[in-house]
Amino acid sequence: MIIQHNLEGMGASRQSKITAARKARTSERLASGYRINRAADDAAGLSISQKMRAQIRGLAQANENIEDGTSFVKVGEGGMQEVHEILQRIRELSVQAANDTNTLEERIAIQFEIDALSVEINKIAYGTSFNGHHMLCEETAGIVVGGGGGTGSVIDGNFSDALSQRATYGGSGDDTLSSAVYNADGTIVFCGSTNSSDQDLDGAGSATGAQKSGWVTKVGTDGEVLWTTKVDTSGKEHFHTITATADGGYLAAGNSNGSPFLTKLDADGGIAWTYQFQCTGTDNNINNAFLMQDGSGHVFLSIQSFDGNGIKDGRGNPLGGEALGGRDAIMLVIDPSVNPNDDYDAFEKKAYRVGGSGNEQIARLYPTSDGGYIGGNYTLTTDFVQSNNDGSIDRPPVEVIGNGSHSSFITKFDRNGNVEKILRFGDDHAPGQYHNSGETISQIIETAAGEYIVVGTARISDTVGTDAPSTDESHGDNIWVMKLDKNLTPVWSRSYGSSKDDAGSCVVETENGFVIAGRAGAMDGDVTSKPGYSGVNAWVFMIDKDSGDIIWDEIHGGSGNDTFNLMFESENGDILLGGNSSSNDGDLTDKGKGNTDAWFLKLDGQTGGNAPPSGGGTGGASAVRKGFIRLQVGAYSGNCFRIDYADMRTTAVFGKNAILNVLSHKGAEEVISLCDRAIGYVSAQRSRYGRYQNALEHLYAANAITGENISASESLLSDADIAEEMVAFSCDQILEQADFAVMAQANMAGETVLRLLQGSTQG
Repeated sequence: MIIQHNLEGMGASRQSKITAARKARTSERLASGYRINRAADDAAGLSISQKMRAQIRGLAQANENIEDGTSFVKVGEGGMQEVHEILQRIRELSVQAANDTNTLEERIAIQFEIDALSVEINKIAYGTSFNGHHMLCEETAGIVVGGGGGTGSVIDGNFSDALSQRATYGGSGDDTLSSAVYNADGTIVFCGSTNSSDQDLDGAGSATGAQKSGWVTKVGTDGEVLWTTKVDTSGKEHFHTITATADGGYLAAGNSNGSPFLTKLDADGGIAWTYQFQCTGTDNNINNAFLMQDGSGHVFLSIQSFDGNGIKDGRGNPLGGEALGGRDAIMLVIDPSVNPNDDYDAFEKKAYRVGGSGNEQIARLYPTSDGGYIGGNYTLTTDFVQSNNDGSIDRPPVEVIGNGSHSSFITKFDRNGNVEKILRFGDDHAPGQYHNSGETISQIIETAAGEYIVVGTARISDTVGTDAPSTDESHGDNIWVMKLDKNLTPVWSRSYGSSKDDAGSCVVETENGFVIAGRAGAMDGDVTSKPGYSGVNAWVFMIDKDSGDIIWDEIHGGSGNDTFNLMFESENGDILLGGNSSSNDGDLTDKGKGNTDAWFLKLDGQTGGNAPPSGGGTGGASAVRKGFIRLQVGAYSGNCFRIDYADMRTTAVFGKNAILNVLSHKGAEEVISLCDRAIGYVSAQRSRYGRYQNALEHLYAANAITGENISASESLLSDADIAEEMVAFSCDQILEQADFAVMAQANMAGETVLRLLQGSTQG
């Protein structure tokens, strides 16, 4: 019998600890319901279980996505159903009008109803949307870039490989590029001015002794010149903007000898008509021309009035109503299918002024997803109004941030061209210090997230949120970029550039960021230096969408002065830049045609480097691209479902040049045939959306079944068997009590020794 080591007690204590630990794990499993609560429980099983849980949760979210997609399809199909009903009514009216028992007055009444119904088709096309996605008004016409407003959208197609080789256009004189239209067939029509008469301008036709002519050129898919047109009525014409018209032609706009000037061209570059607004001052011009989104075929013009009432319309009245003070922005809606020299009343659809007591200019209009437009440039006033041709005055909501003497002027228009809201944003200068930071806007685009990116030029420092902008005179003019939310409230404002004057011209949104282009006055600061380049260089860079930080930048040009002033992106991620160059070295070695040339350059939009032949840019497709959306319908990357938009505008339903005229028997019969084709077209689109809905329903069911089966498998792996755990728990309880009893008995051995010692002492 020993007393130094209680071996029985020590063994019982050790077993008691093991039992307690096992009992604790069993209790945790009973409380949580899981067999695996930590990696130590089953390391391999935990890894498998977590993969299964990721798949289960991914499938559950995918089914929520599918439900959203199904709702999207139902909304689109519902809109098409209404278009079907309207087409049936138009056909019914056409059948009625084809009967010669009707008088002309009755056919006119029928015509009025058909006209109203056709307008409703466009309203449905533009008004049907799901969470900002307008699935029934996919753009199909030529897309305007650069001075015409830019798109910031993906072009359906890729750019010619010839444009990767820095193609130049012009002659031995000065030739400038201002704006361009990218056509659906891959051709490009651009405009500007020229005083050349050789090379690409040889034989284009020019008045004797012309100092400068308006210039329009069409370039083919291989970069070749298809046709060139020069327009000169006074020897001082310049086209600032060009837009494709509904009849397949083009409308070039700018100024002639200081007066607003328009030229309508047919599809082959032939001049249909020219028109010059009369004015007493100079430097009045048309800054922007844009085909309206309402399907009417009308064009939205922005005209700069430098001399108040001096600009006259075709009736001899002040264009756009009474002058507001200083220089006004005149907004004009026209029908380019009408020759204004023949019938100005039919040509002008709407005219009004936007501005106040100071000087204003609105340029670079851009379409928005709600069917409206956004544009702007600069202002010197704060008391903004819309002055209509009928003498009425509207006062739109205005937000003023800062108090610069020359501020940016951003205007949001609704689908009818009326002003919805104005934002004035300009810097504050120090008290007693003269300052003009000169904020001007070159382009505004709407982002995929429904926000806006503004690009221009200013002497402004980086500014965050709605704080008053601040001034930085040390670097002269810089490229200025501002991000606005959906309500035109500034999110952030950044400046980029060198130690000399820089200017921002255009922007597109790519998958990885916003690509900004313009010119840099020097190669320092934010501009990466390039050996052998000097003068003013064309500069392009990408910024992060959230922070505005520069991701990469590239200088292009040579030893002369080179600029970018238009840009857009192809569906494979390439970007096409256009501008003006006076170099014949560097990027343009042996490319120069003369003093100044128009030039195009194709780059990889994700890296800024040369684009590989036939596209192949490194960037993939973004989640939402113009013309379709992708649904994530599975738990893993690549499990996508594509839904293509439908085009329910009258130009698509009936055809671009269709005329719904039932005023004669023959015309009514033609409308019946048009309706038959239109009903078939809409039926095909509705059937496609029906297939989408059926496919999504099957995907939903498949995900649900898969999720259920994976859940069953994961349950077998990770769930606790409660009956088994209760048996183990009961056993552990008994063992724990037994351990306590054994330890008590072991402790009694010491008392036996004590009694033995006590007895020995007494004896």
